Amino acid sequence: MIDLLLLFVPFFALVLMGWGAARSGLLALDGIGALNTFVLFFGLPAMVFRLSASGALQQPGLFSLLLAYGLAGGLIMLLALAWGMHAGLSRRDGGLVALVTAFPNTGFLGLPLLISLLGPQAAGPVAATLVIDVLILSSLCLAWAHSKPEQGGHDGAWQALSASLRGALRNPLLWSMAAGLAVSLLGLPLPHPVDETLRLLSLSASPAALFTLGAMLARAQLSASPQVSVPHGRMAVWTLLKLAAHPAGVWLFAQALSVAGMQVSRVGLLTLMLAAALPSASNVSMLAEREGANTHLVARIILWTTVAAILTLSLWASALGVG
Repeated sequence: MIDLLLLFVPFFALVLMGWGAARSGLLALDGIGALNTFVLFFGLPAMVFRLSASGALQQPGLFSLLLAYGLAGGLIMLLALAWGMHAGLSRRDGGLVALVTAFPNTGFLGLPLLISLLGPQAAGPVAATLVIDVLILSSLCLAWAHSKPEQGGHDGAWQALSASLRGALRNPLLWSMAAGLAVSLLGLPLPHPVDETLRLLSLSASPAALFTLGAMLARAQLSASPQVSVPHGRMAVWTLLKLAAHPAGVWLFAQALSVAGMQVSRVGLLTLMLAAALPSASNVSMLAEREGANTHLVARIILWTTVAAILTLSLWASALGVG
């Protein structure tokens, strides 16, 4: 357990450095957008492209794993949405809170941390979860946030879902994953200068993403106004849904699929359970700001899950027998 905590410390230390740099003013808040642009459009796409091109996504049983992961994410989304409605949140705020509860920080934290913990074989399943989180869960939550039951009925809900799906399809990580998969399936060799450029960008992705994550957390804290006051007890429910119920749900659905005769690899299941145990994705706070939702509440959920994850991740990894 102590060894696992020590393994996670450098990753969260980089997050803390970014948070401290932004909170102290050493890093101007206006400059965080540039860091995020580098990570989202250069560093992480290069990493995901190289992983896909290496054949990491072509693993047996990956469809079963993603199905279990998607079903668990959908369940967590519904539970978080129900709890938000119980707390009196609007549809817009409830949709963004449901998304931040079900969407783990796979890109900025999950890829570097889980590859370090489990080895390169973890890269494929972890990267593939972005398809579920970005395309399906994000689209459904944003469709709920935009829908107005008193206007348009099913047509209005479908228009909101279509608009959300079009927005998700612009995510550069999905395009880099698709391009890398095409290169792998076609057996196309990458010229050495191109591969070396992508390798250097990939090396920069992890530290830059972790530092940027901390800075984004600090900016969300500093810029958000407390539009809705939510007691700590209700905050704890969303935190537990993310860090405890989400990975447990992946295990339960995977067991059900295994009983139904679908192939579920033990290593892949362990990987996706730890991916589900990651804290909430930091980019949802920017999405909430753009959508006019309660950024203060979304930022608090991200902060709570990020702080608690260093302990809960260690507990999950220890319980799953990860050395």
